[in-house]
Amino acid sequence: MTIYLGGHGHGQAALCENETGMRPVPCTPQQALTAPAIADFHALVRRILTEGGDAQDFARRLLRENPDAVLTCDEVGGGIVPLDPLERRWREETGRALGVLTADPGTRLVRVWYGIGEVIR
Repeated sequence: MTIYLGGHGHGQAALCENETGMRPVPCTPQQALTAPAIADFHALVRRILTEGGDAQDFARRLLRENPDAVLTCDEVGGGIVPLDPLERRWREETGRALGVLTADPGTRLVRVWYGIGEVIR
């Protein structure tokens, strides 16, 4: 798995497409289990939470069923802590799900700064 992580609008999708030849597309949780390139993992986590699911369990399943996927994700943990409990939980669970994905030895993590990728792992 390869994860392109960066601030909103920093060019994760474009860098992913340049490096892999695949354009990430938004997916439902079910579609993500077979999609080659998944856009906006942070939005996928929000959907999982609003539907009553567990983001970390989903991340483990994603690793098992789609280990060669590439995905993009906005960094959502910075800035002012939201007042809304769901927003706070979403930020936490996005980070935890990414932690599950990056803990796998086969995962490559690329930090994207304004369209420039830096391989973290």
